[in-house]
Amino acid sequence: MIRSTVTVIALTLATLIFAMPAEAQQQQKGPWFFRIDAAGAHQSEADLKDGSGGFSMDRWFIGAGVDYAFNRRTSVGVSVGGGQSNYDFVDEDGTGIDGPWNKIEESRVSLNGRFGFGETGSIFIIPTLRTHREKGASGDDSSWGLFAAATWRLSEDLTIGPGLGVFSRLESGTRVFPILAIDWNISERWNLSTGRGLASSQGPGLTLSYELNDDWSLGLAGRYESTEFRLDDEGPVAGGVGRDESLPIVFTAGLKPTRQLSLSMFAGIEFAGKLKLKDATGVTVEESKYDPALVVGATFDFRF
Repeated sequence: MIRSTVTVIALTLATLIFAMPAEAQQQQKGPWFFRIDAAGAHQSEADLKDGSGGFSMDRWFIGAGVDYAFNRRTSVGVSVGGGQSNYDFVDEDGTGIDGPWNKIEESRVSLNGRFGFGETGSIFIIPTLRTHREKGASGDDSSWGLFAAATWRLSEDLTIGPGLGVFSRLESGTRVFPILAIDWNISERWNLSTGRGLASSQGPGLTLSYELNDDWSLGLAGRYESTEFRLDDEGPVAGGVGRDESLPIVFTAGLKPTRQLSLSMFAGIEFAGKLKLKDATGVTVEESKYDPALVVGATFDFRF
C-alpha cells in the first residue's frame, strides 16, 4: 500500500509539472486560482491495550479546488477530494484477521470564504460536507463541519485571532472545539502557524517551522485527529459506527522548488490512540486504546 500511495502522488505530481506551460509555473495569475493536493500516510502496527492483537493503517487522499479573488483580502472558493484508509488487523501472533472494519472510503466537498473587514481584520469561513463509509455500507455516512475564525494583522510579522470548529457526529450530537488561528514570524527564519490536517481529518493543529533557505524548511507539527465512519452491512457490527482518534506529533521536511509547488515529508509518533465501535443504535460495543505508533508520509500542494 505504501508503494501504491507513493506512486499515485508521484504520477499526479509529474502530470501537473509537465502539463503546465513554463510561464504558468513561474507566475500565478488571478483572479482565478486553482490547486491540486495529494497525501499518503502509513501507521505502523500498534498493539491494542484493552484487547488482543493490533492493527496498522495506510491512507491516501487526492483533492482539487478553485478560488476566485475579488481583491487581496476577499475570496471565495470550492474544493473536492476523495481517498481511502486501509486497516489491517492482526491477532497476538501477528496473523491477519477480520477486524471490525477494513477499507474506509472518504470524500469531501468544502466551500471556503475569506472576507476582509476594517484595516487589518479578516473572517474565514469553511463549511464542509464529508462522507466516511466502509466499502459496502448503505446507512447514513455523511456529516457536516464548519471552521470559522476572525484574525487581525497586528504587525507585518503577526496575524492572530480566535476561531471555532463544529462537527456533527454520525450517531448523534455535535463536537465543538476552539481554534487558534495564527501566522507568526517569530524571527527571520522561525514561524509558528495554524497547520492543516491530512486530507479530511478534523484539525487544525499548530506547526513550528524553521526556514533553512529559500527552498527547504524543517518543522514540528501536532494536532488532534478524529475520524468516524459508517460500517458495512455484513460485518460483526452491521450498520454501526467506527471511530479512530489520536494525537500525532511529527517532524516535517518541506521543499518549495517553485512558488506554485510545495512538497513535504513527515515522520513521527501517534499518541493517545483510541478505537471505538458502536452498533447501529449508538450503543458502544467495544472501545480500546492503542500503543503509540510510528507514522510516516508525504504531501504535495500545487497551485496555478
